[in-house]
Amino acid sequence: MLSLFQSASPYSIDIEAVDDIFQTGKTVDNFRIGHEVHRGGMAILKEAFIDFEKDPILLKIPRVGKDQPIENLICFETELTILRSLNSPYVPRFIKGGNLAKTPYIAMSRIPGIALEKILIEKKQFSIEKTITIAMNLLKALQNLHAQEVIHLDLKPDNILVDDNHEVYLIDFGLAHHARFPDLLAEEMRKGIGSAPYISPEQIVGVREDCRSDIFAFGVIVYEMLTGKLPFDNPQTLNGLKKRFWAQANPPRSIRSDVPPWLQEIVLRCLEPFAKDRYQSATHIRQLLREPSTIKLTERSERLAPLSLWENMKRWFRVAGYEPSPILRSEIIYEQAPLMVATIDVSGENEPMFERMQRAASNIMKVFPEGRISCIGIITNSPTFEGEREIDSASGQFRRHLVRLKDWAKPLNMSEERISYHVFEATDAASKIVEFAKDNDAAVILLGASRFIPNRVVPWRSTMTKVVEEAQCSVHIVRI
Repeated sequence: MLSLFQSASPYSIDIEAVDDIFQTGKTVDNFRIGHEVHRGGMAILKEAFIDFEKDPILLKIPRVGKDQPIENLICFETELTILRSLNSPYVPRFIKGGNLAKTPYIAMSRIPGIALEKILIEKKQFSIEKTITIAMNLLKALQNLHAQEVIHLDLKPDNILVDDNHEVYLIDFGLAHHARFPDLLAEEMRKGIGSAPYISPEQIVGVREDCRSDIFAFGVIVYEMLTGKLPFDNPQTLNGLKKRFWAQANPPRSIRSDVPPWLQEIVLRCLEPFAKDRYQSATHIRQLLREPSTIKLTERSERLAPLSLWENMKRWFRVAGYEPSPILRSEIIYEQAPLMVATIDVSGENEPMFERMQRAASNIMKVFPEGRISCIGIITNSPTFEGEREIDSASGQFRRHLVRLKDWAKPLNMSEERISYHVFEATDAASKIVEFAKDNDAAVILLGASRFIPNRVVPWRSTMTKVVEEAQCSVHIVRI
């Protein structure tokens, strides 16, 4: 009799190069692949056709393989999760997601319109009227996004599409944060904080849960539409990024005299370094743009020149040791929704252990209906010299391990918001497991006992022993 948790071995996975899969003219999952529309740093967009869609759609395909960073896959997984959950007229309509191992893609509707970035390059400055119209429509889209507990975190003109009626659409959710879904970038301690001119001060220090970060980016974008310039330039170093902690943007009215004082008030308040000093919601700003007479003007509206060197120095001293504002969000109660870290050895075939760990995880989660699982696997080393095959690349190995983790978790039948998957490269597996559990405030670590010498991290302690000794939470050992 077959066990409830028995499934086909996850070790028969063969990974084909993504560029070979999605060649123009091929058919993938009934999608006829068309020409390439855009090639970005993390993904490629290709036009595609399918019978049940009247118009061409887009396939977003992660850039993976030789010399491609692991973040590309993490951002792809993040966007797939968030787009699938969103119900909004201001983002692409999600159609389907492909199999990560065989055909990684996101199929989405193609939105009419062109990138705001392209319009800015052509026009440099917008009329006051057009700026306000686009700003209000952008706020409407942000309002809808934030109401669904999503923060974009990479808001910039390149990720904003504007149609002929000045309606606004948001794209590219690879760096976004969803309050009810695992934050893969944060949990795996990857960088990926956004585009330098537009990110908020709190993002620079690692905060990803504050919707007021999008308010800061909104301020930068409106400033750019009004003046044709960036308020904090385009820094390429961490010190350059940190300048926005204390520096004050040149007042828009010092660059362009027809900017109304009330509009300068809105823009400069959005650019405040502390989130608590900005407007607290997109809804509020939209109301103010609709009724400028209700705006409370401060000295911001009166500025006509940049700050003096002395004033800048005083601001620098005031923000020394910058601490971000408290986040405005409800806390998840630790006891009601604990996190379990399930450490799965995907380096070799051990079906009995896989099954035992599946049963243990299932039993623990029955006790905590709101609990979450983070499944992690450790790669001891990436290939030093990448071969020509996809599987020989660092991202190919990462992808294969990620697929194995997902195969292990399938029989648990957990909803997507309650489970996440992480692959790390580490020579000391035990230390990485302990560090991940601590950083993510885990309640329990689920670990399989190993009987093999290669599992030893130091001559006298196994991975299991080290995790048990050093973990700051409970450790559940599974034996066979």
